[in-house]
Amino acid sequence: MSLLNIPDELTCETSQGKVRFSINGKSTYWICKDDSFLKRIDERNLNPCRLCNHLEKEIEIKNILDDGLDYLNREKYHKAIFNFDEVLYYDWSHGEALFLKSHALFGQRHFVKALRHYRRAVRADSDFTDNDYYRLLLKSSNDERSNFPKLKLNIYAGDEHFTKGEFEKAVESYDKALMNPSKFKEKILSKLLNKKGMALLRLDEFERAYDCFKSSKNEFSNFGQGLCEHELNLNINDDFKRLLDIDKRSQLMQAEVLKESGFAEESLAVCNHLYENHFICDDFYKRLVKIRSDLGKS
Repeated sequence: MSLLNIPDELTCETSQGKVRFSINGKSTYWICKDDSFLKRIDERNLNPCRLCNHLEKEIEIKNILDDGLDYLNREKYHKAIFNFDEVLYYDWSHGEALFLKSHALFGQRHFVKALRHYRRAVRADSDFTDNDYYRLLLKSSNDERSNFPKLKLNIYAGDEHFTKGEFEKAVESYDKALMNPSKFKEKILSKLLNKKGMALLRLDEFERAYDCFKSSKNEFSNFGQGLCEHELNLNINDDFKRLLDIDKRSQLMQAEVLKESGFAEESLAVCNHLYENHFICDDFYKRLVKIRSDLGKS
């Protein structure tokens, strides 16, 4: 990869065939000159209005990714996944993080999940195509599925229907899994109820979705309840008004609902958090800037 389009604001050092970038006291580790990071700091892929902030964040995320890779190489899969998830919170289409998380999940013998993340990685960046690994994933995931209990198969079927936009079928699959709720630990049951609630939301079945979220007891259920309350013209629950520990796309929806519901201060707090954690000039960023502008922030 070429260094020609690297912004002048970055300091670039080279040593023994490797390169290190720094800005404002933050620096990467020594990395190879063909590292995919160079694509991310190509001037054409950066936010020109917030260039230095964007570069600092990219360096921070790169170091988290590399620490995760170190954990992966040492077979500390849980810690590796924690790091990769932090990268994916920042950029849910980060091809390398998706690819490495796939390998960490494979190491944990979660082959179906590993296959799902590999496919996402390749969709995000075809440079991560690995046909040998893909064939191994297909075989391993099929073997894993063949040993799934029927209950788990229904959950995975629901997830696949949801991904394809087949929300009615997703609800049917989740309902089959929920026929014996006593078989679930509370944490898993809450996640399953949230999955069903989100599918019902996509079908505009807000009352049924609301019941699902009310029965669930976790951070995401507060988010789901808030969406339903907004649609049903109910009072927004207090938990929805604070910054929730959910993905960025959900946080942006939260900010939009709070703004529309008249909670400008709370909406702005969520937006300000997102503004410090999203720099890529995509549709998400445009929506974020629009909300902040509506709330009087430039």
